[in-house]
Amino acid sequence: MINIKKSAIIASIAILFAVFIFSFINAIYEEPNYDDFCNENPYLDKVHLPPETLNCTSTGFNDEDVTACDEQEGRLEPIYEGGCVKAYKCETCHKTYEEESDKHKFFVFVMSSILGLTAVITSIYLPYKKNSLKEWILSGFLIAGLIAIFIGTIDYFGEMHRIIKPIIILIEIILVILVAYKNIENKKKK
Repeated sequence: MINIKKSAIIASIAILFAVFIFSFINAIYEEPNYDDFCNENPYLDKVHLPPETLNCTSTGFNDEDVTACDEQEGRLEPIYEGGCVKAYKCETCHKTYEEESDKHKFFVFVMSSILGLTAVITSIYLPYKKNSLKEWILSGFLIAGLIAIFIGTIDYFGEMHRIIKPIIILIEIILVILVAYKNIENKKKK
């Protein structure tokens, strides 16, 4: 029969500790905000004239502008004046934002793996009595540690090198198998 109190305590600790881990990580290294790097239309003129009153001359860009901007991993953004496009500027803020975002994702991956692994190892190796409050708490830490590891991996998975991806997943599969094995071993001893 399912013990509702035990399940509620384990689930609460697991969720709250996992949230704590990611809150702690974000407190150390704040996630970059897109608006801090790129202003959606910094060159947009604040003049709002009806389209029929505008007397705009055609302003374009050439292939060299596009090629030069592509080499900088930027994109050509229009500069407005009086409601008309007067020029184009190569905006590279997106590249800078992506680089900072990738650094943050890597940091989250490393920290969540370290903190999650610490929670898992602690919960497995600390002694406890069967059906005690300590067992429930350690079970919550175990689940939270696994959640932290998996969420950190998912967040950074897209940026991982293709050769590293299967290695990380294999390590995590081995971790889950070791946790299951250790729990079965602990139950046999009790």
